[in-house]
Amino acid sequence: MVEEADEEALRAAVSAVYAVAPADFVATRKEWVARLRSEGRKDTAKEVAGLRKPSVSAAAVNALVRAEDPVVEALRDVGARLRHAQSAMDAAGLTGLRGERDELLRAWVTAAREHAAAPLTGAVESEVRDTAVAALADAEATELVLGGTLTRALSYSGFGEVDVADAVARTSTGVVLTRIDGGGQTAEEDARESVDTEVGSASGGERSAPGGDGPAAGGDGSAPAGGGSAPQGEDSTADDADLEALRSALQTAESEVEAARERRRAEAEAATSARDKVRAAEAGVDQARRLLAQAEQHAAKAQQSVERAREAQEQADEQLTEARARRDAARTALEEAEDR
Repeated sequence: MVEEADEEALRAAVSAVYAVAPADFVATRKEWVARLRSEGRKDTAKEVAGLRKPSVSAAAVNALVRAEDPVVEALRDVGARLRHAQSAMDAAGLTGLRGERDELLRAWVTAAREHAAAPLTGAVESEVRDTAVAALADAEATELVLGGTLTRALSYSGFGEVDVADAVARTSTGVVLTRIDGGGQTAEEDARESVDTEVGSASGGERSAPGGDGPAAGGDGSAPAGGGSAPQGEDSTADDADLEALRSALQTAESEVEAARERRRAEAEAATSARDKVRAAEAGVDQARRLLAQAEQHAAKAQQSVERAREAQEQADEQLTEARARRDAARTALEEAEDR
């Protein structure tokens, strides 16, 4: 029962933390860490402390998913049909879905703009669109996107699988964490009520939930009494130091991953550009070959015309020679007749 309560507490925290605007993420995460510590859930608190802050584009996608915008189900439907047509090598089907796909992508970006906590820049909207493109291409990416806990945008290079590493909230053991269905503030409130119920059952009713003065405080602002009191002294300090070290290491690793991702994106763009150039060159070669073949045909016809003209000229020369001979003979005959 305790393990179930811990799992429910973690799901509630994840649902709440990824429901807020990016600007409020760190503060909300800290509140939940303090709350869970006050309840004696140190392991769960560490899991929550390790949750990655989503990028602005990821937060915008999470917001439209949690709002249960109609475009969410449209993404799932169109993606499934596109992947089926692709696997069946149905060229006609893919062509028929192209317009529907383009319309969906426009609606997806519009929905993200409407549900985002703040105005989106053009670059962020481009990442939001890239995420939808990746979800349409890959079933696993679809489920991660619709889980509502993205930490970064996704992208699809046009071939292979979508890179989903570090793209969604996970536990330290790699389990994907998703939102609690319901969306928005309602989901967060339901999650907290669920945690309060589980905590009360697990502790025999002795552990009380934090009140309205803050996630880590009682109704009067004091710490909860009993077995759920917050860790104190060296234990708490050591935990904080460990968390800071982990955050620093995570930040360094994230920077390295982002740099590698940028290199991969640049290489993919270079490969795409090279393929386009090769295709253009091949098209140019094909065109040159067609023109050469046509020129050779014209040259052959011209040569045939030259040969026919030469033969006609030779025949005309022969006829001229014969005519001159007849003329000379006639002149001679005339002169002889006059002499007589």
